[in-house]
Amino acid sequence: MKIQATIDGTLEQMKHKKLTSRAKKTVKIHAVISGAMGVIPLPPVGVAMIIANNLKMLHKLSSIYGVEYRKDIGKAAISSFLVGCGTFSISGRIIWGLSSVAPMAAPVIGVVTIPLFATSATYAIGQLFVQHFESGGTFLTFDPDKVRGHYAELFKEGKELANT
Repeated sequence: MKIQATIDGTLEQMKHKKLTSRAKKTVKIHAVISGAMGVIPLPPVGVAMIIANNLKMLHKLSSIYGVEYRKDIGKAAISSFLVGCGTFSISGRIIWGLSSVAPMAAPVIGVVTIPLFATSATYAIGQLFVQHFESGGTFLTFDPDKVRGHYAELFKEGKELANT
């Protein structure tokens, strides 16, 4: 009996590590894809594609953890973080301000800032959902307001990923 319990426990740990590894790889891949989409020269199109990429990531994560996917809640969470962080509006203001002072610099700044913010935001959102799903949470129990501070920490980690 004791040996069987040990074997079962070890198998559960291995399964958990495999799920976590797969989920974190999914987050990294989608973060990099978001960064690449950030260089699209039409910001509204790029932002729409980044949001779609984030939704695809959440769909994959929910599949990994066996959680029912809720696109409506995924959209609300992504929007909440992007608006709360102001990533695209901040980079947009920087670019707009530079375009009046140094018109040639604005596109260069946009090519750098938007991908950085897109990578960081996608990474942070993905990591939050990985942690939420691993703790037994679902889309219905996800509360963006409760994790906003942690999102900011993960956003900083995402910047490191973007800089590599």
